[in-house]
Amino acid sequence: MALQAYDRGLLAVQRGAFQEAREQLTLAGPDGRALLLLGQLANGGCGEAADPVRARGCYERAAELGNAEAAHNLGVLFATGRGVGQDQATALRWYERSADLGHVPARRMVGLMYATGQGVPADQDEAERHWRMAASAGEVRALHDLGTLFAYHKVDLPEAAFWYLESAKAGIEAAKRELVLLAPKLRVPASMDRRARTMLGVICAFHLADPAGGVELLTVSADDGDPVAQRSLAYLLESGVGATRDDARTAVLYRAAAEAGDAIAAFNLGVLAGGSEDAVRWLRQAAGAGVTEAYALLGDRLSERDLDEEALRWYVRGAESGDKASMYAAACWYRDGFGGPVDFVQALRWYLAMLNVGSADGIHEAHGIVSRMTSDEIHEAGRLSGRLLEADLFVQRQITT
Repeated sequence: MALQAYDRGLLAVQRGAFQEAREQLTLAGPDGRALLLLGQLANGGCGEAADPVRARGCYERAAELGNAEAAHNLGVLFATGRGVGQDQATALRWYERSADLGHVPARRMVGLMYATGQGVPADQDEAERHWRMAASAGEVRALHDLGTLFAYHKVDLPEAAFWYLESAKAGIEAAKRELVLLAPKLRVPASMDRRARTMLGVICAFHLADPAGGVELLTVSADDGDPVAQRSLAYLLESGVGATRDDARTAVLYRAAAEAGDAIAAFNLGVLAGGSEDAVRWLRQAAGAGVTEAYALLGDRLSERDLDEEALRWYVRGAESGDKASMYAAACWYRDGFGGPVDFVQALRWYLAMLNVGSADGIHEAHGIVSRMTSDEIHEAGRLSGRLLEADLFVQRQITT
């Protein structure tokens, strides 16, 4: 597919040629993506004075065409009063429209509006509902929001600990500080409640530099059948942290947790199982439950058994989830025709997509296939990967050599 006006406009933006970008995006006509980008250029200035009023017009037209990000941006304008009269109720309506169109950050914003009573009477239950939806869709900030909701408003400390732990795992530093504050408050409920005891054990072992204390708490909960405690205790025993290393008990605990449905325990069992048939069983369970680290390893184990079509499916699923190893494997398999026909567009797509996760490891391999691709194929790979500028650089090199 030849470059369309929107693509040419996007490339011009990425090159910093903003006037050219505006011209090309205008030529795109009623294209929600082009109108969104025109609105962003107007809102940010980008070579001329910022014009939030013009941005609003572009966003409204894009939102009418179903562009979720444009609807979100309208919510921001009305919430802040930029280019419009500040109106929290209208902001909420646009956030809701954006969320309904699938924009996950907008879903979180709807939760915040309900939690704080902006544009609507405060409703903690409604805030929780939206934050849970956002969290399940991958919005990591919603994990912290849920922790705060349960720590300070609904006052369910084990539930707060769960969400803060998930938030800390996602790299949110504020959640780690909250866990330190929460630990003393869990001491009393931990003496009576299994979940509180498990949460406190995990906090002690992984966030308070008290692995021995964590082992003691987790042992009680693990013996009581808590899969999170079983998996966490198994990890500590496997590592010899807080207790003497015990490989046999590690395997028993991981298995008990995995059989109870714990996907991380299933992944760890798959790793321990090496190249055995058990590895495939447990890795399938983990990958099926969305454990990102399981995708590439499951693909490898399936490949060893000549189950190449299934292996490629898992590599692609991992690539789509942002796993670098899966991206590289999928790209190489499409390049070489493993698990299906040779597909240079998909190969280049995933080599380029590795740049989105901070890895340039695929660029050398990409150089090896672009000479066998047409300009349209290269640009298509760029569209699919979100790296149109890099794809266009390959095209320009072809033209000049």
